[in-house]
Amino acid sequence: MCGILGRFQRRLGQRPPLSPRDLATLAHRGPDGSGVFTNPYIQLGHSRLAIIDLTEGGQQPMILGSGRYVVTYNGEIYNYLEIRSELEAKGERFTSSSDTEVLLAAYKVWGRACVNRFRGMFAFALWDEQEKTLFLARDRCGEKPLFYHRDGDCFSFASELKGLLPLLAHRPALDSAVVDMYLHYQYVPEPYTLLQGVHKLPAAHTLVLTPRDWHAEPLRYWNVEDIVDSPGLPADRAGVLPLIRDAVEDAVTLTLRSDVPVGVALSGGIDSGAIAALAQRHYPEPMHAFCVGYPGRPSYDERHHARQLAEQLGMIVHEVELPVESFVDFFPQLVRIMDEPIADPAAFGHYSVPKAAADQGIKVLLTGLGGDELFWGYPWVAKAAVANETIAKSPLLASAGPLLASANVHRILRRMTDSPNAPSKLRRWTGFLQEIADSYTPKNQLRFYTAAPDFNDARRIKDSVYGPAMRNLLADNPFKPTDIGPRAVERIPAAIIRLLFDTWLTSNSLSLGDRVSMGVGVESRLPFLDVRLIELVMALRNKYPDHTLGQKAWLRAALKGVLPDDVLARPKAGFQPPVWEWLSGVVARYGSNLRDGHLVKAGILAEKKADYVLQELPKQGWPGLFFSYKLVLLEQWFQEVVVCDS
Repeated sequence: MCGILGRFQRRLGQRPPLSPRDLATLAHRGPDGSGVFTNPYIQLGHSRLAIIDLTEGGQQPMILGSGRYVVTYNGEIYNYLEIRSELEAKGERFTSSSDTEVLLAAYKVWGRACVNRFRGMFAFALWDEQEKTLFLARDRCGEKPLFYHRDGDCFSFASELKGLLPLLAHRPALDSAVVDMYLHYQYVPEPYTLLQGVHKLPAAHTLVLTPRDWHAEPLRYWNVEDIVDSPGLPADRAGVLPLIRDAVEDAVTLTLRSDVPVGVALSGGIDSGAIAALAQRHYPEPMHAFCVGYPGRPSYDERHHARQLAEQLGMIVHEVELPVESFVDFFPQLVRIMDEPIADPAAFGHYSVPKAAADQGIKVLLTGLGGDELFWGYPWVAKAAVANETIAKSPLLASAGPLLASANVHRILRRMTDSPNAPSKLRRWTGFLQEIADSYTPKNQLRFYTAAPDFNDARRIKDSVYGPAMRNLLADNPFKPTDIGPRAVERIPAAIIRLLFDTWLTSNSLSLGDRVSMGVGVESRLPFLDVRLIELVMALRNKYPDHTLGQKAWLRAALKGVLPDDVLARPKAGFQPPVWEWLSGVVARYGSNLRDGHLVKAGILAEKKADYVLQELPKQGWPGLFFSYKLVLLEQWFQEVVVCDS
């Protein structure tokens, strides 16, 4: 796990070489060493967090024997031992015990198809001196980040914006269309960034550049939606659960490979509990478990549940308590650590766990992230699948969407759905009608994010505060990240999972998880995102659909005997910080930056609307407060990341 950066020059001698200051921008990602490779075309930089092969043999950038191939690589290939054995059988010889050398040898033998053999998380840039080719790749789910900028003469890349921006000749301006997306989603959906000309290499994509093919575009090599079969599928539903249980355990076992101590981020829920139970089963000594709580131990504080499970498993428990003032005081630093504005209210809690691990000398942390996305953990996502299936089968319902979305009809439906006196069947039916009440999603798209309240709140609020730079945006601008077209009825559940993976998982959950852990020099590992597990689950549900069975039905049933029954029966909670107090505190302390800030100067926020955002919007309840917070966060991000590094 590391930080990578570099430049590829189309014409020789266009930019100065990488400097120690350039490498220092990513030192938090790799405090254990750094290195640079330079030739007339390419500059590769690396800051190292030593996890596998702690010797000098694991240093990067790494050159393969003959000098033809050089790589700077961020991540872990968990199945590197198996790949190494396969390569040795083909005559390859190794001088280190690192997975980096395995990556290089895999590229030498299999070329660009090597990524299909990797189980793990990675972002790397590999230079072929003979072909004068730069090959960039990112893992299937997007666990590891890679930003890039390309002009007529120079292609620059880095693990974070903080590492990329100093490499550019000019500081890019804000992209108003992407600002609009951010205010709807609470994060910046890839491949977009908030800065014009700066992109993210999308998850499961590669990019190949040469001086002759300078404008090549990324190519997808894997898609969660396209997995329709897998060897050894059971003949009936009874065989589903053992396969899932074994695949989860195999993924956990694989992610335990490390030459440094491994800990576990533990809440009181199923996902992290399963990882903890299976990891401790295969770890030679008591593992360290880390959990978060809040002053006064409110009802959503899960420390009791986490400690109870950890002690049953024989783990060493560390608790972290997060007062409101700690979040407000730390906010500017957290914004810089996040690298992009990610308005997830749980961000500080997610940061505090790896920080506690780092304080205990733990450099690898297993987490349960990905379980919700793979196993229908969010009720609104499963409802979106059902709503789209119903609409596909009944076109008349689709045409009724605009009528149902009218204010008066929607108010009646909501009142009936929420009425305790209405029959349960009527409440379910009116609730479903609310799901399909949508006059905003483009007709050729699946209905998805309009089922998420914050998305609709932004659509309602934004026109009252937007400045001149935002007035010519197309109505479908927020829907660009979900524009994958329609699907046949039987393919809708897989397409919904793809939409969740391509947006929320990658750009909110994984981006946030990567930055807050790497901000303190800790590597987070996510067993639920193992490619073999994902492909198995997707192939199984293609044969035996599970989106109507209930929240995480397969996972709960598969884990019987692994976790106590009371844990399996516990409803999802997740990080639930004192959101109102945290966000109100941030808006009150840092909101004044909006009045003469960059958002007003750039025409994104109307000049006379700053006081309205700070004083009136929060009075509208959660929708108004959250929108205000997103704007304050965006302004703070511009100051901490864009201006600070100029």
